[in-house]
Amino acid sequence: MERSEVYSRLNDLFRSVFDNDEMVITPELTASDVDGWDSLRHVRLMLTIERAFGIKFSAYEVNKLRNVGQLAKLIQDKVGVQA
Repeated sequence: MERSEVYSRLNDLFRSVFDNDEMVITPELTASDVDGWDSLRHVRLMLTIERAFGIKFSAYEVNKLRNVGQLAKLIQDKVGVQA
């Protein structure tokens, strides 16, 4: 899986979780940039991502994330994505 595929899949997942077909994620995107991104939606997003990529996040890993770029990097590390 290539990096661009990670972002493409993430974008689809974000659109689904936030019910926004127009949403376009960027590496700099943060929770404060998205209407409706509260703690419950955050948990739903993380669980959806785990299922979609077949990975698991620890609470420590999730708490360290500050933007979508860091999330994508964490996913890459877990699934062994090629640069």
